[in-house]
Amino acid sequence: MATSSDFRSMSLPGVTKEVREGVTAAFDALSNWRDEIETANERCLGKVLDQTSVVARSMGWPDEAIKTTRDHLEQICKTQTKMIDSLIEGWREQLKSPTPMEIPHRFRTSNSTGAIPEFNPLTPWTFWMQAAEMWQRTFTKKN
Repeated sequence: MATSSDFRSMSLPGVTKEVREGVTAAFDALSNWRDEIETANERCLGKVLDQTSVVARSMGWPDEAIKTTRDHLEQICKTQTKMIDSLIEGWREQLKSPTPMEIPHRFRTSNSTGAIPEFNPLTPWTFWMQAAEMWQRTFTKKN
């Protein structure tokens, strides 16, 4: 994992002092968040896994389902920190990129050109309208 000094010491042509300081501050905030998540997971995960296993057993769940649930929770915890690490690495790539407005490769979708996606202010409304239509279809079929 990168450190704040990694960003401060990078020779980045065309990057202003303000950008470098902003990136360093954001990087420090992300690193602190990541560390806090990791600490909380280390402190709480064992107890959560034990308690959910006890409850699942009391509800009659088979051992395989309990193990799968435990594995899933453990994987979620690992994924949280890996995503933050990935974001930090993407920023590092961005800073090293000869075209600073290009989206780093790790953040592109398979059909992305690297350009910043078009802004559509109606996207949230479209989402909620689709959800309402699906609810209405489900409700109408039941009645």
